[in-house]
Amino acid sequence: MTDQVPEVVLPPELAALRLKGVDHLAWVTWKPEETVRFYRDVLGLPLVHAITATGWVSETFPDFVHFFFALGTGDHLAFFYYFGLPEEEQPGDLMHRSRHLALHVDTEQELLDWRARLKAHGVRVTPPLAHELLESIYFDDPNGIQLEITRPLRPFAPIDARDAELTLRALSDVTRNGKPTVEEMWRRKGELSRAHTEEQNR
Repeated sequence: MTDQVPEVVLPPELAALRLKGVDHLAWVTWKPEETVRFYRDVLGLPLVHAITATGWVSETFPDFVHFFFALGTGDHLAFFYYFGLPEEEQPGDLMHRSRHLALHVDTEQELLDWRARLKAHGVRVTPPLAHELLESIYFDDPNGIQLEITRPLRPFAPIDARDAELTLRALSDVTRNGKPTVEEMWRRKGELSRAHTEEQNR
């Protein structure tokens, strides 16, 4: 979304030990031809690498092809094709929507241009949807994996990181008590927010 990263205070042992981003995200496909056609020819991602092997680590690991598309800036999207592996059932609608890959563009016009390109290739794609800091379109790849193309509505700011910290602290607290609800999480977040403000005003 943006290269601007809020300042965070790292533990001393992590000061010189930083992860640099995503090397690759891997999924499984039962449709290698359609997958290559979609990612290379429709989305324009170069096919840059393929590994073929008879098993992996153990004798029970199936023979496979593991192939990679370049996403840019050193990031890759990869797929496994396993020989002889029965196709699994698709996840339910909630898991389908939740497990997705979001790619980003910079401008509204780029987002609209991508929507037009996908529609021209017969891909069902949603209208742009604005949510929080992003505006996105959603569509599925040939494997039924949900993809998103998104543009920033504004950069992440330090206040967003502070809000995320309070939200996750509240979520941890209410899940620990065994009866988590969103209302209880919001109540706990209010308590934490007031305590944070009082601490800042001392």
